[in-house]
Amino acid sequence: MTLNIVFCGSPTIACPALDMLANNDKVTIQCVISQPDKIRSRGKQSSPTPVKALAQALKLPTETPHSKEEFTHLIHHLKPDLIIVIAYGMIIPADIVNTYSLVNCHGSILPKYRGASPIQAALLHGDEKTGITLMEISEEMDSGNIIDILEIDIKKEDNFGTLFEKLSSLSSTILESFIKDYEKEEKINSSPQNHHQATYCKKIKKEDLLLSPTDSPEQNFNKIRAFAPKPGAYIVLNNKRIKILAATLENGILKPSLVQPEGKKTMNYDDYLKGYQQEIILC
Repeated sequence: MTLNIVFCGSPTIACPALDMLANNDKVTIQCVISQPDKIRSRGKQSSPTPVKALAQALKLPTETPHSKEEFTHLIHHLKPDLIIVIAYGMIIPADIVNTYSLVNCHGSILPKYRGASPIQAALLHGDEKTGITLMEISEEMDSGNIIDILEIDIKKEDNFGTLFEKLSSLSSTILESFIKDYEKEEKINSSPQNHHQATYCKKIKKEDLLLSPTDSPEQNFNKIRAFAPKPGAYIVLNNKRIKILAATLENGILKPSLVQPEGKKTMNYDDYLKGYQQEIILC
């Protein structure tokens, strides 16, 4: 007997887990559900999410419901044993949450950093550890019972890009272990979160990317790491935006090491100085 699974995900962070499940003989992926294709401005061509593109390459059935009603109808039609959610991009309807078994991979050590930007939040706060929490899905955001947590150290050289890759891989690892245990137990073993310790993080906005001279060097260093390589923390110099994509922090001195002037390619700071001959003072 194999486990009938519906996989819900959209961005790249969910792809390693989907690839693992597609090659796991203990599960059958009934359907991969992702966000609808997006229309790109150039040529007005539509492009699928990374998860849908991978699912199609793996020859898995795919669906992109445009509403919660479409999603609900699809799930009731499939009647899966288990629904796995990783950064799908839609709040799962209460009817589905209350009817089926659902698990979710979240990119923090819950109950810390519930919400939309847990990887960036860990870097912004200068945390030394982060991880993946596998939890049951409940009606309230990121508040479900915890099944398992895998932790990793955050190194000084880590940024959003490197942590994103590490946590993507960790999602696959934690799910593979869960599938093995679930097959043996035929139930989900979990523990409630301590809701009194919950903290929250918001969706990143453009104004959050601006480096401020009133912030400490440590705060700006963490902001640079949190938003690199994309979308990039920045300063405004001579009415031009300059992204600071990497920096060093030594003895309280913050110095750029990788920059991208507006309309230009990314370059080393020394090369920037040769061309622009204007030093960037961060704080």
